[in-house]
Amino acid sequence: MASIALGVICLILIPRQIGEDYAVTYGITSRTVPCVVAALWIVCGAALLIQSLLLKKDVVKELDVKKEAKALAYMAVLLVYAILFTKSFLLSTAFLGVVTLVFLRSRRKLFYAVVLALVAALYLLFSQVLHIQMP
Repeated sequence: MASIALGVICLILIPRQIGEDYAVTYGITSRTVPCVVAALWIVCGAALLIQSLLLKKDVVKELDVKKEAKALAYMAVLLVYAILFTKSFLLSTAFLGVVTLVFLRSRRKLFYAVVLALVAALYLLFSQVLHIQMP
């Protein structure tokens, strides 16, 4: 059901978000691939809906919060990263790298140093060499 809704939403949003190329009057335009993907979402969603109604093999799965707590915590970390990224690339990316190593239970200090050094090197590469303004 969600697939059908997502496809319909995409079909509604595509004309508003992707401009039409007036130079091309036929063939593939900038809207073609997104429209095909949206149509595939609708077709696949309808197929799954029909399959679940005819075969009635729906399995109800329960979410075990204790098992999924680490994944939910990492999703929260990604949310914090997205918020921090608007303020500072350097701080947000260093935060994400260090927290990822903590989640993986890495005890080697060399790994943390490599992550921080790579973040600093990427920041310098983009800001100083390529002259791309970073947040």
